[in-house]
Amino acid sequence: MALAISKEFWDDVKWEEEHYANLQRQYKGNWVAIAGKRVIAYGKYLDKVEEEARRITGRKEVYTTYIEAGAAIYY
Repeated sequence: MALAISKEFWDDVKWEEEHYANLQRQYKGNWVAIAGKRVIAYGKYLDKVEEEARRITGRKEVYTTYIEAGAAIYY
């Protein structure tokens, strides 16, 4: 059974992509949770950020992403 992802979730993904440079200046090296096209929680530990985001929104599904501290090259 496939999990349906909400339009709001995908809107937040798109917002993060469009604002990544600003997010990197402010939150580099941290996990961020985005809901309603804004950062609602951030920190060093994903589980804590997810917990805070669920508490704030009351939703199980909140977009989280890691904000790189700089350019990353993967081999």
